[in-house]
Amino acid sequence: MGKWSQILDAEIAGVDPPPRHIRELRFPKLDGWERGRVWGRWSVEASFVTPMGTLFGGYIAALADHLMASALFTVLEDDEALSTTDLHTNFLRTVRGGVLDVEATVVHRGRRTAYCEARFSDPSGRLVARAGATQMILSSQDT
Repeated sequence: MGKWSQILDAEIAGVDPPPRHIRELRFPKLDGWERGRVWGRWSVEASFVTPMGTLFGGYIAALADHLMASALFTVLEDDEALSTTDLHTNFLRTVRGGVLDVEATVVHRGRRTAYCEARFSDPSGRLVARAGATQMILSSQDT
């Protein structure tokens, strides 16, 4: 088992404290992963809802970035890392609270870049937001 899969397994099991940025942003833990894909369920926290009663879109973008990076972890070698170079998010339906199913997949993994997508769906399966990211793949020789 590689370094990245051990990190994902520890996150799912809750055995290690999450990295600081995940704790500070209160990202939900993943429910599962397989090669090229991660998924989970997120109960929208009231503290991320704006005074207008809608979920702050920047939080969805940040969570999408985390999810897509986690999906890419599933296909990285131990001596590789990543850096997001482009992130875009589309908001399709208003979210006022509740539970969202979240999923991220690796669409394409090349030698130096990858493209991943994330999807946020309500309990009835309706897509409420989607995101895409280009990620640079870094090797230990790059650092």
